[in-house]
Amino acid sequence: MKWLLACTALCWSTLALAQAKLVIVIDDIGYHQTDYRLLELDYPLTYAVIPHTRHSTAMAQAAMQKGRDVILHMPMESARRADLSKNALKVTMDRQQIEQMLDAAFADVPQAIGMNNHMGSYFTEQHQVMDWTLAYLARRKLFFLDSKTTAKSTAARYATMHQVPLLTRQVFLDNDRSYAALDKQFKQALQLAKQHQQAIAIGHPYPETYQYLQKNLSSITKAGVELVPLSALLPEDYPLVRANQSLPVHQALARQATTEQHPTTESRATNQPLMPETMAAQVILQQEQALTTDYAIPELLNPLSLPAQQEPRIPLYQHFQPKTQAAQAPSLPFYQLGRAN
Repeated sequence: MKWLLACTALCWSTLALAQAKLVIVIDDIGYHQTDYRLLELDYPLTYAVIPHTRHSTAMAQAAMQKGRDVILHMPMESARRADLSKNALKVTMDRQQIEQMLDAAFADVPQAIGMNNHMGSYFTEQHQVMDWTLAYLARRKLFFLDSKTTAKSTAARYATMHQVPLLTRQVFLDNDRSYAALDKQFKQALQLAKQHQQAIAIGHPYPETYQYLQKNLSSITKAGVELVPLSALLPEDYPLVRANQSLPVHQALARQATTEQHPTTESRATNQPLMPETMAAQVILQQEQALTTDYAIPELLNPLSLPAQQEPRIPLYQHFQPKTQAAQAPSLPFYQLGRAN
């Protein structure tokens, strides 16, 4: 009996010692030069970069060199059916158009290890386009963070179907930018992290948010919570692969050339080019330029020196293979609560 009580006490103490984790993602990075100041915060924030903006590629490069997680913040059609930009994913697009948009976006932010949605309350509700989008991410070995701009999001359904790791936002920090509102949301994120061992909060590069984080990020550790990059919530055996290490355009063109030389019955039916040759060449050029360009950070905004570029945890060729479980389906982890079936 004493042995049993001792084991029980040890188990409870181990659980108590397991530190809760909080992720803070900063969306909408890339529009303004002042975004660079967020790199001066010496904490593992995660940066969600909007593609094709003035500072998108340079900011992503700088964040990666600082050892921070970078994801693509992909514009998607909202409930208002607003035309966000010429680079947004829309429900009227066919599969090839969606793939072309995503290829071009990841070429602009080649440091991205995953993607989340910018707006997208209408797009993420639609089954066909989300099926194509998650299938694309599966092919690139990239994960998805659902910003959860709608309770009817179908992301969980198609992430499961295509075996794409899925994370989900729990708290928006700055829908109201007043200090009192920011403080309330920040404390809610800490509380959720303690209750569920992890939580994800999303903020934006507003001056008010920057000032609040600058003052209060140090309080996270004091609250018994660990601030971690987004990748820390992924499965331990999941390989971190940046978009510039997974080039579907190169592979598609190589397969197309091989098929033209040695066609087979199956390839004639299924091996279709991913995009027009002219656009493919343009995307390849963008990717190669992104890999060779040395991006400078404005000295006055970010005087900190940059460490050497970090490599992913394991090589690209070791693809993620989710663990299979027999018979009974596993219960949903916290970050997939509220999934749509």
